[in-house]
Amino acid sequence: MSDSPVHPIPSKEQAQRAYEAAQDNPAGSTTRRRDWQSLIDEQIAKLDLDNLPNKGQPLDLSTNPYVDPSEEPAQRLLKNAGFTLPWIDEARQIDADLDAARQKLRSSHVEYLEMRDAQICAGHQWIEGAWEAALRVFRQDVERINKQIRDYNLKAPVASVHKFSVRVDEELARLGVGE
Repeated sequence: MSDSPVHPIPSKEQAQRAYEAAQDNPAGSTTRRRDWQSLIDEQIAKLDLDNLPNKGQPLDLSTNPYVDPSEEPAQRLLKNAGFTLPWIDEARQIDADLDAARQKLRSSHVEYLEMRDAQICAGHQWIEGAWEAALRVFRQDVERINKQIRDYNLKAPVASVHKFSVRVDEELARLGVGE
């Protein structure tokens, strides 16, 4: 055993008092410096969270904080009438076209596998030819979609909404389709 004296661990209140006593009091003022957490705790204690206005009501998210308040009625009118900005419609069309091309390739692949497995002799050229034609159509669709994406990226107002070009090899791997 060591001969060092055992010091008891101070309580939280004792540590707080020791901290406050160690703080400098400028010009002998009686106010103590307080740490940020105690200030935050005091402000939270002052809040009356049970009597907030519109408590329990859903938030009104219909207003766009980025629209000039003078333009807000016109924006709301257009939105309620179903109008959007042209580049938003183009983005939706690109997504729909890409989904349709993926679905068409997926169904062609399932059909190819079923016909190939149904044949006793796997060397039927018309089955392989149909699959090659489906791949060729998918490549053409992706080429057309990539052109739409390039045009869309030129019209989109900020880079954060730009779309990436579609890569055929990545799409085939993602869909689990081998060439």
